[in-house]
Amino acid sequence: MLAYIYRIIRDFEQEHGIHPNLLYLNRLHSEHLKTAFSEKFSMQRITEVLQLELVIDQDSMHPHVAWTQSAQKKIAS
Repeated sequence: MLAYIYRIIRDFEQEHGIHPNLLYLNRLHSEHLKTAFSEKFSMQRITEVLQLELVIDQDSMHPHVAWTQSAQKKIAS
């Protein structure tokens, strides 16, 4: 899961020239992502490492990333 997320981040950066700041996952995806990190890592810490805000979306069939200015403002605060 982590390798897939890094790949979609890289692909987004190559296509748009900017690091995404949103990661859309469903609950199952988020549980798989947690297993890629030490159990000492909270989801908040994982999103800090990835530099992404997490959006849990049960309708999300596949993890995907996006960029939005409102998330950027929140990160900068």
